[in-house]
Amino acid sequence: MRRLLAALLGMVLLASCSAGSEDTPPVVVGAGSTTEQRVLAALTVLTLARAGLRAEVSDDLGGTVGLRREALAGGVDVFWDYTGAAWALGMGRQAPPSDPQESFERVRTADEDRGLTWLQPSTANATLALFVRADDLPGDERPDGLGWLGRQLGRSGRRLCADPDFIRRPGGLESLAAGYGMDLQRVNKGAVPARENEAIAEVAKSRCFAALATATSGRARRAGLVLVADHRAVFPAFIVSPVARTDRVEQDTELATALDPLARVLDTERLAALNARVETGEDPRDIAREFLAEVLPRSPQ
Repeated sequence: MRRLLAALLGMVLLASCSAGSEDTPPVVVGAGSTTEQRVLAALTVLTLARAGLRAEVSDDLGGTVGLRREALAGGVDVFWDYTGAAWALGMGRQAPPSDPQESFERVRTADEDRGLTWLQPSTANATLALFVRADDLPGDERPDGLGWLGRQLGRSGRRLCADPDFIRRPGGLESLAAGYGMDLQRVNKGAVPARENEAIAEVAKSRCFAALATATSGRARRAGLVLVADHRAVFPAFIVSPVARTDRVEQDTELATALDPLARVLDTERLAALNARVETGEDPRDIAREFLAEVLPRSPQ
């Protein structure tokens, strides 16, 4: 009889634990409307699953403003944001810093009282960048970076394709010219207003010499363009980092560190390469699965 009672008690406890696990709501992963956000969401779901957390995606939430709004309203539990975008667009602050650590610490501290917790950041920096065709960037000029490019854009016929806002606003092309001693008047005369995808296409076809895009642009990598280094850190830092609702982190303590392994291996080049694969038509979920298997293989049981 004692053995029977013990067995029944064990069954009751097992059923109770199973029910409790099912009753725990899944972690809702917010995703924006870009290729990169789809990649990050796929990586997040799989990484959380490895940590024993169920997750589902709420996608097409727009940019930084939309993602933050949804999280603050309780609609999503975790999402990936960009430090410079959060500072300037999400918080309405001026002059996002170019130093990655300073950029992260500012937004982390500012969001503490809002109920958002910035988790371990990656080293991926999705800042603005200028791209040229690989054949147009001589090997001996690479160390000079944007200083070299500034001299090229001052020459006849070597045009810059960039977003209209970047060309016109005071903190855009004007700041770049000041940082690298470019002849702003000459560059402006040749600048061609073009959205990111259009700018990349124009450079790939040799109709423009340089294109403005994000440093993690998969489309630029797919077009065979190369990033020109910003050695003077004129562009603000847009460090890619997961952000979670503080109350959900307190509820599921595993969430606080579950994404750390992913953040540690995600850098600018790797994220750009993943984005480029999506541009060729691959499913972000398949890409995420292969990437994690390669860089974060599971330990043998």
